[in-house]
Amino acid sequence: MFAFLYFTFWSILLLVVEVLLRSAGLTVPLLGFFFAAAAVAVSPRMALGFALVFGVAMDFVLGYVMPWDGILLPVLTLPVFFLHGKQLNSDVLEFLAGAMIPSVVALPHIWTSLTTPDGFASLMMSCLFGAFLFPVTLALVARSVSRLQIGAADAGKGGV
Repeated sequence: MFAFLYFTFWSILLLVVEVLLRSAGLTVPLLGFFFAAAAVAVSPRMALGFALVFGVAMDFVLGYVMPWDGILLPVLTLPVFFLHGKQLNSDVLEFLAGAMIPSVVALPHIWTSLTTPDGFASLMMSCLFGAFLFPVTLALVARSVSRLQIGAADAGKGGV
């Protein structure tokens, strides 16, 4: 039950911040970082469900016709199902994952502007920012989960 409240609180908070950033023209996939990190630290199944719900909610709030976030945010949690039970403590892999998350989430939204230098620069800056932000997010989520003692028993089946 506590894992559900943890996911709900952070998902709502990050949804509001990400909507404000996207309204200002910045694409920083905070929810994507959180769901990918939570899939590793808590439960891939719970992260997948929350990613689907809050991805659709973000598309609804932003008024997008095509629910790209509702489709792409759950995709970010799927690799964890294949890595479940394996220890991968590599900074390089965390940086690569952090660089890939913005490209997956932001690409449909700025696809039309990729032909311009501004659109390409926006995607590259988002990927560079993500390469440094995702390892920090992963460490913060893992630390808060261990401090709050949220584990596989609290998150349900499939927790790490």
